[in-house]
Amino acid sequence: MRTSTIVFVMLSVTLNASAWCANSKQSANGSAEPQIRAALCDLEKGDYATAQKRIEQVLQSDSKNIYAQKVLLGILTQQVKPGDLSPENIARVTKAIEGYKQALNNALFTADEKRQIDSHLISLYRYLGEDRLTQELQRRATDSGRTAQQRAEVYSVLASRSWSCSYGITSGKNTPDKSQIEKARQCVEAGLADVQHALDLDGANETAWSYKANLLKEGATLAGLENNQALRTRYQEQASEAQKQSTELYARQQAENEKQTTKQDEEQKKRDSFTPREAQKMALELVEEKRETSLDEAVNRVFIPLVELTTLVAPVPIPEEKTEGTSARDSQPAQAAQKGCFREVDGSAQVNEKRAWKTFAPEGEEIAADLPDNVCKRGGGYVAASEGVMYSLASIPRPATVGGRAADDGALNTVARTYLGLASSGWLSQGLANRFEMKLLRKEQVSGQPQKVYSYVRVSCSERKEGVLIVHASSSHYYTIDIMGANESDARAQHFIKSATFK
Repeated sequence: MRTSTIVFVMLSVTLNASAWCANSKQSANGSAEPQIRAALCDLEKGDYATAQKRIEQVLQSDSKNIYAQKVLLGILTQQVKPGDLSPENIARVTKAIEGYKQALNNALFTADEKRQIDSHLISLYRYLGEDRLTQELQRRATDSGRTAQQRAEVYSVLASRSWSCSYGITSGKNTPDKSQIEKARQCVEAGLADVQHALDLDGANETAWSYKANLLKEGATLAGLENNQALRTRYQEQASEAQKQSTELYARQQAENEKQTTKQDEEQKKRDSFTPREAQKMALELVEEKRETSLDEAVNRVFIPLVELTTLVAPVPIPEEKTEGTSARDSQPAQAAQKGCFREVDGSAQVNEKRAWKTFAPEGEEIAADLPDNVCKRGGGYVAASEGVMYSLASIPRPATVGGRAADDGALNTVARTYLGLASSGWLSQGLANRFEMKLLRKEQVSGQPQKVYSYVRVSCSERKEGVLIVHASSSHYYTIDIMGANESDARAQHFIKSATFK
């Protein structure tokens, strides 16, 4: 389990840590923030009219409020219905396009944000139909205001669409008729013209070389359908040359990507390495803490659902590979065969189902407790659920060298803070205005070993979920026990808490 691994690494540095004082960072948006956050909640609920009204009120008093401007654009985008070519939806798309185009000329938006807007506009044109999208791509391809590389990318997209046009005809089960062959040939010719434009602009564009090869293969297929063997052979030879160029460029790109990945991994390791000072911070007593998504991050999630131009490239189908000796039965997850096992992926119905309880005492652990009878292994721990409450149990080894009240206290603080970090980040990523709060209820001795009990709450625009976290130090393990969906006084939580014993 990832959580256990992270905690164990951190404990090795934090066991002898001293206390520190943390400062919270506040948003710099001033008095408009509550109104903007309320609009974000309206968006989550699909109440676009109310969200837009709130944002317009903000802009009336502060026309240069960049957060309000971004949210207003997001409201326009979210109202668009993909695949709907009704006049009403076309009007929504057109309004959104005009809004984002105006933003391109707005000095308040950064160069990177304008690059994102430019990419997003392509996805909006797609909602207007294939013809309008093609027209916009052709306009961009000939736009002298764009760099050669940018124009080459657009030409590559156009070439890929031409390939898709031909392949859709030649890959059918039935042999295409004369009119279909003629249509496919026109697509191939248009695609080869576009791909040549791309290569004239950027000879190192691997996508262009790849689609040149595939378009030439289509040409060979069409020549074969017309029994023109000489033309078929010529296309095949040219396709081989183009494929060679594509393969070489791809290999270079992969090598460069691997270098970048290695560099990023090394930088990430440095960031993940805990200095003594950082270890001291983790060992600080966790008394009460509140976390929420910053307004900047929440607004940027709404502002643009980023779509890169390359996502419009028509994918070349890859034949499925069959592995001998495997079957659908073999490919099923091992836990799926475990009757009655609770899996989080099964959804809320499994959480809400009422289950019988039984004593659970996993081998090699120092805990025994009553749990719903659908206990399932998850990573290095266990999870069960009943009547709307999830119970999770995880442990990591306790180093034999650790001893003393201060060391135990620091270790449990680290375990609790690690849980706080992972649980809060996961929850905040699920909503635009989510909040996570955690509070220490008490410190106590259980079976002669230290234990801390916390309450926490997950707040969203539409619900409030309470929970209990227990961190415990047994003789050879540190335990993290999470009761999600009930507070400590709830009978469902009490059933587990009263039954739990430690060696």
